[in-house]
Amino acid sequence: MESKETRKSSEMNVEDLPDVRAFQDEFTRNFLQSTEETRPGYYPFLSGTGKYKMDFPAGGIIGEKSYARKEKDYEEYSVHIQSDIVGEAMITIFYFSYDTTDELESNLDSFSTRIGKNINFKKIDGENQSFYYGNFERNEFHTYASYIQNEKADGALEVVYQIDCRQEQKAKCNKNKEKNEKHVIDWMKSIRFINESKEVNG
Repeated sequence: MESKETRKSSEMNVEDLPDVRAFQDEFTRNFLQSTEETRPGYYPFLSGTGKYKMDFPAGGIIGEKSYARKEKDYEEYSVHIQSDIVGEAMITIFYFSYDTTDELESNLDSFSTRIGKNINFKKIDGENQSFYYGNFERNEFHTYASYIQNEKADGALEVVYQIDCRQEQKAKCNKNKEKNEKHVIDWMKSIRFINESKEVNG
């Protein structure tokens, strides 16, 4: 018999779930694969396309109305976060199965256009994938953008992480600017593509 730590969260009784925001939302917990943390404050998330996984913040909720998916080819959604570390934040994620390394420059330009900011992306090498990262401030939001390219197969992600630094949060954001950036990059590095030759939970 499976323990509650390893059973898929959508198969569990609500009263047995962790008392955190992500598990309190029915739509969000359909993506969470276990009640066992991947690291403090994060739980294992599997994309609806089955093409990538990541650490999902305990204080995050996926907006059901903004969620869209086309089979295993495309996915988009927003994650609204309440965090003791960064405060109020929002992540937007787009997955494109057809993006290839051959079209990298064009895809980075398109990503910048959608954001509305000419970003000088810095490449960060990862295992079987590459991150193209940049950050900027606009309308009192600290924004961190990453284009993540699968190096073993087709497919890429556009990820935008925005921290709300308005009003009373402004001083805290400025004080913790470097800490917040490291927090966001560490989270982005938890994203892993799932190639067909590998086990989903591998």
